[in-house]
Amino acid sequence: MNAQLIYLDTSAIVKRYIGEKGSEVTDTVYERSEAGSVIAAFSVWNIGETIGVLDRYHSRKLITSNEFESALSDLVGESTKMLRLNSLLLLPVTSRAMVESWRLIMTHHIYEADALQLSSCQEAGCQLFLSADNALVQAARKEGIEAIDIERETTTALGKIT
Repeated sequence: MNAQLIYLDTSAIVKRYIGEKGSEVTDTVYERSEAGSVIAAFSVWNIGETIGVLDRYHSRKLITSNEFESALSDLVGESTKMLRLNSLLLLPVTSRAMVESWRLIMTHHIYEADALQLSSCQEAGCQLFLSADNALVQAARKEGIEAIDIERETTTALGKIT
């Protein structure tokens, strides 16, 4: 049986480390990843962007210094563990994905970072794209990517993760 390849955008990854609406979806992806039925996928770009989001939470005092340090440690530790288990596909930022992102920007009027996530998802051949950014989910769907807003469609998302 081939494992389902699921792309997590930055907003979905953050939910693993900050309890928010939709966190249960990301937690399920990570749990199924460890079990071998799912392979989580994201780009090295997402790692930096996730660190930036966590830093903003910390600088705005939405999380404590201990919570920030714990989240960073967990992000690195879990990602390393998943890479060793072959349950995480950590994608490079390729020239092909970058060039395709330019088309996506002009077509859907989205940010470069968002476009790069979609083009990386496409390039990797992911079966599902998970995000908490509804505009990005809509752009993904227009591109023919099966995409789910994990905040608005939590039950649907949980049903799609095999």
